[in-house]
Order: sequence, then structure tokens, then C-alpha cells
Amino acid sequence: MLEWLLFLIITLGGAMLPGANLAIVLRNTLHGCRRDGALTVLGLACALFIHGTLSLLGITALIQQHPALFEVTRWFGAGYLLLLGLHQLLKRNHKESASTRNSSISSPFLSGLLISLFNPKVLIYFVAIFAQVLGPGQPLAMQLLYVVTPALAEVTWFTLLLTLLSRPAIQQRLQQVRSCVERCIGGAMIALGIKLGLG
Repeated sequence: MLEWLLFLIITLGGAMLPGANLAIVLRNTLHGCRRDGALTVLGLACALFIHGTLSLLGITALIQQHPALFEVTRWFGAGYLLLLGLHQLLKRNHKESASTRNSSISSPFLSGLLISLFNPKVLIYFVAIFAQVLGPGQPLAMQLLYVVTPALAEVTWFTLLLTLLSRPAIQQRLQQVRSCVERCIGGAMIALGIKLGLG
């Protein structure tokens, strides 16, 4: 159990690190509402659960061992980040109607799912960590606990963040600087996409 607690602390620390996941949650929360942010977090958590399941089955390690598959994953993730970043910078009016938001390049859930699913850093993380904590002699219940822990850590951290962002004083301040924040998020996504593409 001590090993699992250490694993939980590591995954919580990973969830708190600024990166593509934070950028997409902030983007969708500002672009839509708290519900869109929550759907994005759900997408991120589902992707982590998929990563965990694939790691348990040994498929994640297989992808990393085959350079072509790993490169496809990396380029898809980089391209998607660039697309979202460019869309964020080029949109004309942030006060879009609900119908316009729904016809956007992706749904909040799908954007969260794809960002995390095709992030090679997440894939490498699961290969490295799961090789240390998962053993062939472990009970199935313990293996499943390790699989769901990263998703639970992600949901816990971003729920706290969304609760903080929904406070009236913070909401008012965000509305005042919304355009600037959205441009910064778009620029950060492009930078992350370029960094990911360059390896």
C-alpha cells in the first residue's frame, strides 16, 4: 500500500504540472463554461484510463519499441495542439453563441481525450512508471487500482482548479483579461505543439 501511496503522489504531481492538459482545460473553460471544463477533464481522465489499460496489457511498451508507431503518435499529438492553438488565436469573437461553439473544431470531451491520448510524454510516463509498480504476481484488484489512479488524480486536481476558477471574484477578473488569457493559451498550445513535434 505504501508503494501505491507513492504512486498516487507522483501522479498528483504530474497532474499539477503546467502543460497541454492545463492549457486545454483553461481554453475550454474560458471558451465555454465550467461544464465544458468538466467535460474536458472527463476526456483527460478517460485517456489516462485507456493509457493505463494499454500499459497493463503491454501495448504501450510495444508502441514505444516501434519507432514508426511512436512517431505517428507524436506527430498526431503535435498537429492537434497546433490546430487548437491556431484556432484559439484566429477566432474573431470570444462571445460566440452556443450553436457556434458546438460547431467548433471539437467537443470539450473529445479535445481532452485526444490531447492526452496522443501525448507521447504520457505514453513514456506510463511505460516507465508501470514497469516499476506492476508485477506479474500482483492481484488483479491491485493492478486495476494502479490503472485508475492516474485518472482519479487528474479528476481530483482539475476539479479543485475548476472550483477555484468558478469563484465570483476570479470569474470577474478573468472576464476582464479574457482576450489576453485566451491569446496566451493559444500561443502556449502552439509552442507545446512545436516542442512536441521537434521531440
